[in-house]
Amino acid sequence: MDRGAIEKRLSDQKDLLTNLISKAKSNGIEQVEIYSSYGYSEDVSLEKNDLNNCTATEENMFGIRVIHEGNQGFLISNHIPSLYTSIEEAYQLAKSQSTPDPDLVLPETRPITNQFDTYDSSLDTMGIEDLVSFAKEALGWRNDLYDKINIDSGDFSLSKGYKLIVSSKGVMAHELGAELSATVMGMGVDGDLVGSFDYDSASGFTKDQFQSLWKKAFHNFGDKCMGALYAKPTTGFQGKVLLPPDAVYSFFLGLFIGSLNGTSLRKGKSKMAGKIGEKVASSLLSIWDDPTNKGFMGSTGFDREGMPTSFKKVLTEGVLESYFYNTYEAKKAKLPISNGCATGGAQSLPGCGPKQLQIAPGNANKDDFFKLPGKTLFVNRISGTKDGASGDFSGVVKGGYLLEGGENIPVREVQIVGNAFDALNQIEAISKEGELIGESSFVPYMLLDGFTITGVMEN
Repeated sequence: MDRGAIEKRLSDQKDLLTNLISKAKSNGIEQVEIYSSYGYSEDVSLEKNDLNNCTATEENMFGIRVIHEGNQGFLISNHIPSLYTSIEEAYQLAKSQSTPDPDLVLPETRPITNQFDTYDSSLDTMGIEDLVSFAKEALGWRNDLYDKINIDSGDFSLSKGYKLIVSSKGVMAHELGAELSATVMGMGVDGDLVGSFDYDSASGFTKDQFQSLWKKAFHNFGDKCMGALYAKPTTGFQGKVLLPPDAVYSFFLGLFIGSLNGTSLRKGKSKMAGKIGEKVASSLLSIWDDPTNKGFMGSTGFDREGMPTSFKKVLTEGVLESYFYNTYEAKKAKLPISNGCATGGAQSLPGCGPKQLQIAPGNANKDDFFKLPGKTLFVNRISGTKDGASGDFSGVVKGGYLLEGGENIPVREVQIVGNAFDALNQIEAISKEGELIGESSFVPYMLLDGFTITGVMEN
């Protein structure tokens, strides 16, 4: 499967979906939306420190949404010949609903100013044999440098495809893409001693970009697994925590960003409701959403509803500037249109959220965080629970270190509790350096103070 074949498929499918929607309208089905997601991938997997399997898969999923008099029907299909039947079934589902909502409508078409095509044709020269080569190289790194690491699983993928949305409101948008990606999961093992589970991943638009990022990701994975292998219990304390980019993005800021979701706001489950223009975080923290950066993996010109995406400020020096809305939630908030923040794909109804968050770097040097006086807990990963409405979280630190007296001491059986919204104002410093999470979101290191760390000592 190469670019030419995928472009031909896309062109034919645009015509097909346009004709299906025209047929539906002629039969009295006025509001129809079809979201198509097509993907072809070749994959090589790892299991238990060895090559496991090679596969090639092709999938085309369609999300069919019909709205009738304020009621909605939604179906998922992967069968092209019966797509019109699926439209009719979605229509019947909508008609069967008994709680109409006048704000439930498909959006009118809007111009899309940012056009993205992340399909580098050089990937058409690659295939399974290249993925096998990457996998063998990774196994070689493991054998030569990290022989005490057990690779539980891994995957190397060459994927190509497109997303396409067509609606009866005139929406017509598509993007092509292709990428190389890899993931690895495992833990350090030395006899009966087993470290905590960890993982890492990388992806790239080209072979050179992927290889550079993947080598860095694998070695980072190896270092984290080995660091956790000989961890020891420690005593608890009240004080500072150091969050690397992964922890900042996945656990700490995730709760805050979720509170800016239009659905959470409408349902009264957000602590950020009514706080636009107010200071809700440390003045050190600025965040924006930028799906328009062509150098990043997550960039896109349109959202799940085919509405244009754009750069938007979320938090500026601690002051809240925006929420995330799809069309329905925008109407519920008495806004004329959405702000291009509909999330999801062919297998889901539109949600709300950011596309590609960026966190502004600070002024601190990352290395200085590891030389602070007193005790600081380096939190690699947290395995625990979190509550989106209250912001409370608690969990066991995985792959953590106690930073004390210039030493990095691996620790285990350490628990941390806190509140994400309180933590927004507990930021003491942000690093100049950071990482590109998922090759799409820049995130720096963060030093926070005032946390309760619970530990135990061996008898």
